[in-house]
Amino acid sequence: MTKNIAKNILIVDDSKLMRMMLKKIVEELAVFNLIVEAENGKIALDKLNDNSFDIILLDIEMPVMNGVDTLREIRLRHKSKVIVVSSLAQIGSSYSAEVKNLGVDGIIDKPGGALDPTLAQKKGEDLKDLINKLLNI
Repeated sequence: MTKNIAKNILIVDDSKLMRMMLKKIVEELAVFNLIVEAENGKIALDKLNDNSFDIILLDIEMPVMNGVDTLREIRLRHKSKVIVVSSLAQIGSSYSAEVKNLGVDGIIDKPGGALDPTLAQKKGEDLKDLINKLLNI
């Protein structure tokens, strides 16, 4: 991977622990010169007014503004690639159908790992693969 393709990423999740975990995963890609965090959709939209982001990692269930409403707003104003990272958006769920209708670029189950670190690592690898694909790396 080359460093000259530096990109910006926004991580949106109400859990500080999950934001830290996702940040650690994306830092391993070594392509992001700006990694910004937001704890809900409203804050994420405010941050989108200040910077442009190539990728947005978006949780569904959050206080103040949930991920579905946030994605709806993002699609109206921004060209960022959006990956929903949520245990609620599993294949076949109503959330999955709704975010697909809104044009989400990918859906990944949250890489929690307290019970199974191997599974967390696999989900992290899946997330990195999807980000690489969306960035054409």
